[in-house]
Amino acid sequence: MNTEFLGLIKLTSGDEIIGNIIVCEQENGFVIENPFVVDEEIVETSKGEMLKVDLRPWIKFSKEDIVFIEKEKTITVYEADSRIVSIYNRTLKKYLNIENSSKVKLDAEMGFKSKVDDARKILENIYKLS
Repeated sequence: MNTEFLGLIKLTSGDEIIGNIIVCEQENGFVIENPFVVDEEIVETSKGEMLKVDLRPWIKFSKEDIVFIEKEKTITVYEADSRIVSIYNRTLKKYLNIENSSKVKLDAEMGFKSKVDDARKILENIYKLS
């Protein structure tokens, strides 16, 4: 039976990986989609110690966003809590450029960026010519 959930895998190497996990009993392992390494750091603040969590891509230079991890390479697998889920979703949007997908990129055919004063002068000259 394959079960899918957003969770974390603690590897024997010490890495902790977060992503969408599918348990594959037949292959004796886990499929993880969009895996990120969890980095933790204790930070001193004016209100005391806080835990800073950073996520960075686990597989940095691959075209694939799905990987297979053998059970022998894992210590434990568990479902993510709501705090890390929100951090993961924000990070995933950032890396996949989901937030900026509605922005149009300028190119030479669309024109060039200019200063407002320069654009105003050009438009005034066009208006005066006609």
